[in-house]
Order: sequence, then structure tokens, then C-alpha cells
Amino acid sequence: MSTYQYYEFQAIDRPLTAEEQKAVAQLSSRVDPHPRQAVFVYHWSGFPGNSREILAKYYDAMLYMANWGSRCLMFRFPVTALDLEEVQAYCQPVIVQDYLSLSTGGEYAILNVEFNPEDSYDWVEGEGWLPAMLSLRDDILQGDYRMLYLAWLRAMEVEDLLDSVQEPPVPAGLKELSPALRTFIDFFEIDEMLVQVAAEASGQQQAESPDWLGQAILQLSREERDAFLLRLAQREASLSAKLNRRLRQVAPLPEPKASPRRTVGQLVRETEERHEREHRRRVAEAEAQRIRELKALAQQESDTWTKIFALIEQMQAKPYAEAVRLLGKLRDLAEYQGEEAAFQQRLNGIYEQYSRRSALLRRLREAGLHQS
Repeated sequence: MSTYQYYEFQAIDRPLTAEEQKAVAQLSSRVDPHPRQAVFVYHWSGFPGNSREILAKYYDAMLYMANWGSRCLMFRFPVTALDLEEVQAYCQPVIVQDYLSLSTGGEYAILNVEFNPEDSYDWVEGEGWLPAMLSLRDDILQGDYRMLYLAWLRAMEVEDLLDSVQEPPVPAGLKELSPALRTFIDFFEIDEMLVQVAAEASGQQQAESPDWLGQAILQLSREERDAFLLRLAQREASLSAKLNRRLRQVAPLPEPKASPRRTVGQLVRETEERHEREHRRRVAEAEAQRIRELKALAQQESDTWTKIFALIEQMQAKPYAEAVRLLGKLRDLAEYQGEEAAFQQRLNGIYEQYSRRSALLRRLREAGLHQS
């Protein structure tokens, strides 16, 4: 069986130059680089370069996935546009950094979210995942750390963190997730119930209204405003995020009331309890549906027996299978009504009447419909 490995790189802040595209093309004959994108797909071999180094040198986002379950999403940020201390808060305790880490080198910082489950073999194609999550990079630049918190939750699922370990700061807006965050949850297979439990402590996001922006800009000196305008004219990458970050410093938005930090143990227990309640609800719902179906079948019991004999008389595989299926339903109805003996008597009659139909009798026995 062949393997499947998918690598996709995206340039956001600026397109690659012709020389940079040529350098990427030399990595593999499998790639046809574009100024904004490069895709590598492998079925029998692997990527010849170092994906982190390629990202750090040329691109702003990278996604990797393999059919054995490995998933990786990396973003490159201008180090001056990111609040490193705030981001690092989601990479704690240290063991979490095996799955969620931030590293710096030169003028860039690399955020890496990576999980390598040992028991996942779903074959999922890689196309489309990265474009659907690119906006998360800008969210982080703007101080929206919901993706980081969700990644921390995923690390909590796969790593035995101490029950006493506290969760990182709970970002606002977890109750209203964007399509990109929904894709992130799907890509990394994060427990939806755990996300719901975590969102209980999340407030509403504070909107940056035009009035607030205008007032905040006035808090900057004329020299600083002119400097931002010059940088804008020079097309500086991520300038919007840098400006908004500066505006929040000079005119802080009201902070929502913070909920007490929960521990890993509290999150795990609440999630387990909700899973159990949901399981009981689904079992009860399924049983109620089963009873409704049995009651409906009771109204057509005589017609169903007639149909079963008509199917058997066709002496074909598909009619046999349908006849056995209907007999199984009539058995369930007999158990529900307390009439197992009457049903068994009619089933014995089928065995006797069609004793030469070996294919039919085999299907009956395989379905647990035995002669007594």
C-alpha cells in the first residue's frame, strides 16, 4: 500500500521573486512553484528538504499531512509584529511544546502546531485545508489567540498533563467560532465537547469600532502617525497588525471580566460528564425510535409475514436477504410484545417448509434466527 504525504506552502505578505521560485523548483521535480504557493505530494518517497527552513526562508504558512495521521500547521510572523510573551503563554507547560511551539530566528518567529497520532489511518486529501485556515495567521497578529487555545486543548487530549495544571488565558469569542477555526478543529480532530466546555469561560470579543479607532489614532503623536503612513506607502508587511497593536497600547479596550482559570482536571471531568450525558441521551433517543418503529410494524405484522413468504419463493439472493432482515424485525417485535414462543413456532415452520433451501437456512443461522 502506498503512502500519502502532502506539503503546501503559501506566501501571504509578499510574492516570491523569480529567483526564489527557481530555488524552490530545484527542491523537487514534483513542484511547479507559483509566486504565492508551492505544493509537494509524495506517495512512495518523502520531502527532500527541511520544511521549517523552507517556510522560514520563503513563505508565511505551511501545512503538512500524511495518511497515517500526522498533521502540521506552521505560520511565519515578522517578530516585531507578534507579542511573543502572550503567544508563549499557550505553549506551557514545557511538555506542550512537543505539539505547540514558538521559535524565533532573525527577523521571523515560527509557530508550529503538530500532532502525530499513532492510530489514525484515514486517507484524507490535503488540498483546500491551508487556504481555509490562512486567516488564522492574521487573527494571531491582531491578538486573537483562539487558535492557540484550541491547539493547547488538543495537546491536553493527547498528553497526560497533571490535573493541577492551569489552562492558559481563555480568549474571548470561543462560543462563536469562525469558519477558519472550525476547519482547524476538524483538521486536528479536536474534541467538540471539550471545546464547548472550554468556551463556558469565554466572553464576547470586543469590537474595535471606527469611533474607537479614530480616538486611538489621535493618541499618537504626529510624528508617529507620519511614520506609520510612510511605512504604509512602503508596503510594509503586517503593518495593520502592528498599528492595531500600538493603538491598543495607547487606548486599551475595556477588558472583559476574566473567569477563574480552570485546571486540566476540571476540564477533563466536565468533558467526560458531558460525553456521558450525551451518550445516555442518544441511547434513550435510539430506544424511543426503536419502539416507535416496532409499534408501526405491529400494525403491519400480517402483511409482513405475507411479504416474507413471497420473497422466499423468489429463490434469489437479494430477496432472501430482505426476507431475513424482515424476520429479524419481527423477532424484535415478538420480544417487545412478549410473544417469543409464537414467533419461534412460525420460524420453525419456515425451517421445515424450506428445509432444502440451504442458502436461505444459512442466512437465517448467520442472522441468529435458529430453529428450536
